[in-house]
Amino acid sequence: MNDIEFIETLKQKRNACDYSQSRLAQELQISRQNLNEIENGKTKASKEMKHILLHYLDYCNCTQPFTLTIDYLRVRFPTTDALEI
Repeated sequence: MNDIEFIETLKQKRNACDYSQSRLAQELQISRQNLNEIENGKTKASKEMKHILLHYLDYCNCTQPFTLTIDYLRVRFPTTDALEI
C-alpha cells in the first residue's frame, strides 16, 4: 500500500468509526498534531505506525453493531414472597 492509499484508508476508517483526530490520537497515545500531519501527508508514517493505526481501527470495528446474546441468566431475590418483589 502506497502512502496515498494509506492516508485515504486511514481517513475513511477513522470517519467510519466516527472518531475525531483528537480521540484517536488520545487512545493511541500520540499527539493530535502528529496524526494530523500523517493524514495530510506532511509526515511519513513508519510501517509500524501504519500497522498500529489501521489495526486499531480494524479492531474497534466501528462499522458493525455490537450484539450480545445471553444464553442463561439467573436472577435471585432475597425473599420468596411474590408480593414484596
